[in-house]
Amino acid sequence: MVGPQAPTKMERIIAARYGPLILPTPLNAMPTGEYWKHRPKFTRTKGVTTEEHLESFYSYADNLVISEDDVWMRFFVQSLDGEARKWFRELTPRSIADIEALYDAFLKHWGIRGISSTTTLSLGT
Repeated sequence: MVGPQAPTKMERIIAARYGPLILPTPLNAMPTGEYWKHRPKFTRTKGVTTEEHLESFYSYADNLVISEDDVWMRFFVQSLDGEARKWFRELTPRSIADIEALYDAFLKHWGIRGISSTTTLSLGT
């Protein structure tokens, strides 16, 4: 009997980059092109509030016509930088199942400033 195969190098890279996410196998393809150059970034130190980042991220990502949850989540993670990226990497491995859970964890940690309790932002399809 053969035991489980060791993860490939790419699987180890993805696990390190997106460890807190519960991702499907195989992954859906990320958008291609020059979009990386202009995506919004959240560092928490450049005067951008969580709400401003989410609005900017949602508007930008919506233009890419992303419909798969795993792509939304990976794309959102790529918008985090500095302390925000560090926070994400310290989350419990495989603890975030969908974009709504990621959105909720982000707001819970970084705070909700400037949005009334009646305002909601929906990420995803």
